[in-house]
Amino acid sequence: MPPDVVDRPELFAGFDAPDAPGVGLVSAPAGYGKTLALAGWAAGHARTAWVSLDRHDDAHLLWSAILAALVRDPGARAEVHDLAPPRGADDRDFLARFCDALDVPDPPITLVLDDVHEVGDAAAMGELRSLVLYRPRGLRLLLSSRFDPPLSLPRLRLEGRLWDLRADRLAFSPAETALLAERAGLTLSADETRRLQQQTGGWAAGLRLAVQAMRKAESPEAFLAAFSGDDRSVADYLVGEVLDILPAPIREFLTLASITDPLPGALAVEITGREDAVEVLERLERETSLCEELAGDQHEYRILELLRTYLFAELHRRRPVLAAELHGRAARWWAARDAPVAALEHARRGDDPALLAELLDRFALRLALTGNHAPLRRVLASAPGEGPPGGAPTTAATALGTGLVLDAEDLRTLRAAVADVLTAGSPDGPVLAVLEALDRGLGDLLTTDLDGARDGLEDALGIACRHGFDFAAVQCRTLLAYVAAVQGDHVGARTLSGEALGEGVAAPAPRAPWEPSAWVTLAYVLHAYAALQQGDPETARSSTETALSRPVETVGPTLRYALRVVGGAARTDEGEPADGLAEIRRARTELAGHPLPARLEAIAALFEHRAALRLGHPAGATDGASGLAGRAGASAEVALLTAWTELDRDRAGSASARVAGIVAGTQVPLLPHVVVEAQVVQATVDVRAGDVAAARRCLRAALATAGPLDLVRPFVQAGEEVGELLAEHQQGDEPFAARVRAAQRTAGEPPANARLTDRELAVLELLPSLMSSDDIAAALSVSRSTVKTHVQTIYSKLGVQSRRSAVQAARARGLL
Repeated sequence: MPPDVVDRPELFAGFDAPDAPGVGLVSAPAGYGKTLALAGWAAGHARTAWVSLDRHDDAHLLWSAILAALVRDPGARAEVHDLAPPRGADDRDFLARFCDALDVPDPPITLVLDDVHEVGDAAAMGELRSLVLYRPRGLRLLLSSRFDPPLSLPRLRLEGRLWDLRADRLAFSPAETALLAERAGLTLSADETRRLQQQTGGWAAGLRLAVQAMRKAESPEAFLAAFSGDDRSVADYLVGEVLDILPAPIREFLTLASITDPLPGALAVEITGREDAVEVLERLERETSLCEELAGDQHEYRILELLRTYLFAELHRRRPVLAAELHGRAARWWAARDAPVAALEHARRGDDPALLAELLDRFALRLALTGNHAPLRRVLASAPGEGPPGGAPTTAATALGTGLVLDAEDLRTLRAAVADVLTAGSPDGPVLAVLEALDRGLGDLLTTDLDGARDGLEDALGIACRHGFDFAAVQCRTLLAYVAAVQGDHVGARTLSGEALGEGVAAPAPRAPWEPSAWVTLAYVLHAYAALQQGDPETARSSTETALSRPVETVGPTLRYALRVVGGAARTDEGEPADGLAEIRRARTELAGHPLPARLEAIAALFEHRAALRLGHPAGATDGASGLAGRAGASAEVALLTAWTELDRDRAGSASARVAGIVAGTQVPLLPHVVVEAQVVQATVDVRAGDVAAARRCLRAALATAGPLDLVRPFVQAGEEVGELLAEHQQGDEPFAARVRAAQRTAGEPPANARLTDRELAVLELLPSLMSSDDIAAALSVSRSTVKTHVQTIYSKLGVQSRRSAVQAARARGLL
């Protein structure tokens, strides 16, 4: 046995079972590791005899080899030693004597007959057939062959007297592939292992040749990108060990059939011209395992992958005209069965511009809307200019080259793409219907008619779902989530964006064919933002981190900025305000000079401003708001920012004046939650003025406004005054108020690992006193700025905003 062999004892578990048949057949093409697997099994079974057959064996040589192998067994009976090979064809009693000598069943000996396919002598094969049919009780047989030998196998199988091991089970699994590579000195990633296993089909010889070559390659990735059956070492093996033993008509059949994978039986008839193509494929599967029928009842087959890629390369290299003709036949066959992906792929390879243009006009829009973008990209990338060679620009080129597929950040470009397609027209009624509804929704969205936009997008979503336009459904759900977010409907925004991300399915969905996509990234932004406003920063942070880990081409500068801003705000709400503020500021710095939508700029300014105030940095709080001041329509947001700054400076009257127009409804903000924040500001002003009744009225108004929006965050972010009002609140929308109180109580709880240092504990111990920062600095022999830094860090770690709250939190945690 080779030292690097992968031990696979489980392959023979069925043959080793107590009630297993007495005859086993290991049947698979060359290179599947039959002999190695049998040798590994035999090494663990003491009573085993082995005979390797070859093409020179006649009946006499066959029996001589079998008897010589059996007498080497230490437990062989004397009757076996007394046997001599038959004297000739007229020695009719030999088989009876042989069976009598081995008729003792316990313990039986197993005779391995390797390379049965080599036996060409008719008489020798007749003797094997007799041995199998009249096998004595003390003998078990294990036969190995590249194809099924003529040994009445159907009869044995029907009678339950045959155990089979075939190519499908001999093929290496990904785990076994990884072990084989490891023993060859390679360390492959899970993805590289999976690709290697898929490209070889688990064929042992192909795997061995691949790992040997990979050891000399620049990198596994580069090797796998180029590896196929056309690799010289693989090709030599295939020609010498597989193809040369096949009849010429079968080689030609496989060569023609190699142009497509998988291979439906009816298509095999079309491209090979043989009416018996299905029968040929069935016979090849049964007798050679060079192809296999796929699961289901569609009569689809798959040729051994490395064999197919070798034949495919040879066909295109030596007979290119025939290869192009076969691709054309296949393209028309798939198109007639409404299979656009396969049809376009064959048309691309068929060097027929007219056919390619015809199929693009027929299928491109449907592929764009269902999300099968990769084949569409390949087709258009292979066609020079604006369309396929020799043809006019197609609707597909328009659809793919603009926002219909790729652009999630520019809605005007998206609408222009839809309009171009509608102008060009399409014979596909459902495609036109969904695009007309999408065009209507986009038009209303761009003119800020949000109710109209919602109606149009809902119509488009319904049509997309009815006709299986999955990618269009993702687009519609994401846009509807955007509309909901703009209107302040955070339940709707979170639900719709979650549906766009595949939430709510019973099991994890397979990776969508359009992924990675900027539309899905936008859905993550909206999902995180809605969760944050609902008082769920954990989900918000998780969504942003997931989206930011995606390929960079799906996270453009605007989307990346939005994700980092929402993620920073989520960290602030989770009790890490310093880290959250730093993240928001880094995002703003990196985006410098890039234009932003007004609403996104307003959201970022509000998040950064509140985080800075929470950390006691009123001067820095104005940094993010500076760009908002000149924004048309953002006056309410600017007024709110100023009001929070005035409150931080204890200028309650000025703060109240700033939000008066928002509270009265005469100043309309870009962001719906600004109204609630303004009411919270006014409630805070009233508490500080001692007018608790007015503060309660203002709080009730804020809860009434926020309840339908499921808007929790403004109350979580409010100060201690509003927190105390909430604790006392017993009226209004009680379930929502209860949620707000619970969120407000747990807001900003520091993470478990937010431990105070010894110096911070020393500062904390002096906070209950009436000592000023200067006094504490003198007592600890540090500067006043150092004390202030320690105090802000203590606030951050304890999740509080004032000296009094820090003392209360420290006592609750046993730190004082």
